[in-house]
Amino acid sequence: MRMLAEHPDLRRQYEQIVASDPRFGFFAQVWVQDCLHLQWQYILNQDERILFRIPVQKKWGLSAYLQPLFIRSLDIIGSNCKEDLAALLAFLKKSNFLHLNMTLSKDLQFPLAKGKFQVLQLGKPINELRQGYAENIKRSLKKAKELRMAEVSYASFQTFFIAQKGENLGNLNAAAWERLEKLVALAQTKETAYCFGAFDQEQLVAAGLFFKWQDQLYFMKGTLNNDGKKVGALAFLIDAVLEKFSLNFQTLDFIGSNQESIAAFYRKFGAIDQTYGIVKGRIPLV
Repeated sequence: MRMLAEHPDLRRQYEQIVASDPRFGFFAQVWVQDCLHLQWQYILNQDERILFRIPVQKKWGLSAYLQPLFIRSLDIIGSNCKEDLAALLAFLKKSNFLHLNMTLSKDLQFPLAKGKFQVLQLGKPINELRQGYAENIKRSLKKAKELRMAEVSYASFQTFFIAQKGENLGNLNAAAWERLEKLVALAQTKETAYCFGAFDQEQLVAAGLFFKWQDQLYFMKGTLNNDGKKVGALAFLIDAVLEKFSLNFQTLDFIGSNQESIAAFYRKFGAIDQTYGIVKGRIPLV
């Protein structure tokens, strides 16, 4: 098993593998990954087949392999045999500065730390979905009956989000916002991005950013202001998006949160917890 820098042949092979397998969603696409991280390498198995596309950056003058912001987990794209995956994990853990999230199939679980996210099954009428809502979501929707949903620009979404959460929220600094803006701009040319707002008359009280790919819808980010909290605006916005798209997609992927209060909110729509593996290198400070 070895790691190689990206070159056109490897990139083309990766794109072909991802395009030919419906398991790989929006965040496995090369153009998405390249918007969110600058430099990538490839790990090949003993048969010289690609197993993994891995992000790399310089940290303290050394190579570091750290999960890019906005990408929940990275897919193993080659062989799914247990021996290859075990060898891949052993190979990754030899790195000093490594902290990656990996999508693992349910039948090939390994003793790794786990992160969680929530997925809601769609493909059914909105009235059926609403039957699975928690009671406090239903109460929120009653308070929100005067709200309306409309598309907004990405600039409006970002401005609103920063106004509620601050200029720097965790790793959401200016550079991170620039990468996300780049991704949305490219996604909009491919008609795979939506920004929606919830309005109380003419006032924007909640906003959300969504992506779509094939039969999946993704909820990237959303927030609301104080007036929105009083009328359940974020619950309204998610419900309105579900009403619009419930028959168009098979799942709504909430992308996830390891923060229990946020995860609990998503579950109230009927979403179910899913997990991914967390792999760390020799030095646990990253």
